[in-house]
Amino acid sequence: MGRRVGIVGTGQTKFRSKRRDCSAPDLVYEATSSALADADLNLTDIDAIVFGLAPEALDGINSMDKWCADAAGARNKPFIRVHTGGATGSSVANAAVYHVASGMFDTVLAVAMERVGETPDAQTILNRIYDPVVASDFGLNIINHVAMETSRGMETYGFTEEHMAMISVKNHLNAFNNPYAHLRINITVEDVLKSPVVCWPLKLLDCCPRSDGACAIVFASEKKAKKMAPIPVWVNGMAALTDITVPGEVRGGQEQIRMTAARAYQMAGIDNPKEQIQVVECYAPFSSLELMYYETLGFCERKDVVKLVESGFGAMTGKVPFVPSGGVMCTNPIGATALIRIAEAAIQVMGKGDQRQVPDVTNALATGYGGSPGPGSASFVTAMVLGKK
Repeated sequence: MGRRVGIVGTGQTKFRSKRRDCSAPDLVYEATSSALADADLNLTDIDAIVFGLAPEALDGINSMDKWCADAAGARNKPFIRVHTGGATGSSVANAAVYHVASGMFDTVLAVAMERVGETPDAQTILNRIYDPVVASDFGLNIINHVAMETSRGMETYGFTEEHMAMISVKNHLNAFNNPYAHLRINITVEDVLKSPVVCWPLKLLDCCPRSDGACAIVFASEKKAKKMAPIPVWVNGMAALTDITVPGEVRGGQEQIRMTAARAYQMAGIDNPKEQIQVVECYAPFSSLELMYYETLGFCERKDVVKLVESGFGAMTGKVPFVPSGGVMCTNPIGATALIRIAEAAIQVMGKGDQRQVPDVTNALATGYGGSPGPGSASFVTAMVLGKK
């Protein structure tokens, strides 16, 4: 991978349905300033900026990266924008790592943001991801596709709506320990099961919110990182995969997630995730996806998924806590969501998680997913393994 790369600082805004108190540049400045403060750096220490933003239509402003460049500290510095849908944030992180590993820059700021609250219907916009000639007539959105994948997953893995509800309750409970989280609500399994059906078997409390906010991470070369941070977080493995589907194909994204994680594990020297990884910040906007990740990320066999859920495997007190932050189910500023996963994984390795801290974390996994599992479009999958050593 070239030079070794470490994370020396992270920053997040507070996430809400609508951040009416500030503009888009304000959000970028809030996250950037927080990350620089965490690393005890200033803008003169940053060599380049990688910026993430999902479709402009979500924010209602064309090319908003140009509006936000100054707030990210890009004046007189290299600045590029990355957009891979829901995986935008993790693709931003990958690009920042490549910048440093190549030897071109020593310190790079990765920052991503979204103001999903600016659009009345994000799904209408996201439906435009399909090929306009061969796929647009399907009229399906992301929720429809995940619902179909969930229905198939219930047959394949044997989990039920109750198991999905258990995941939802766990994640919302975790969010209470995260001061940045958007949804911090006290719910029960019964509350989830009684919540309105969005698209069977997904109910309202099985689904993520729409959030406004931003996240930033400072990446540095090994030589710089050791001087900048008492506990740098090393990028030990990373991978990205793009999948193209066509009308008529029937498959979800689980196989692509499996392949991407395997590549990241191989780079990081991970051959037994269940024993070598202590925290997972997975990109799971719906409760059912986390259930399937238990197997596709290599933590169990397919037949054991239900056992892991019922044993509390992914709980804060479980064998491998999944999304101690509350995850995507509780905070989802689309363009920044996957970068938050990496920031939260880094926070765990640094030991800065406060009430959401998992004890003795030496390795953490973060994943990203964007695009669509449906026909006529591309899906973007990422995985990154972070370590203390």
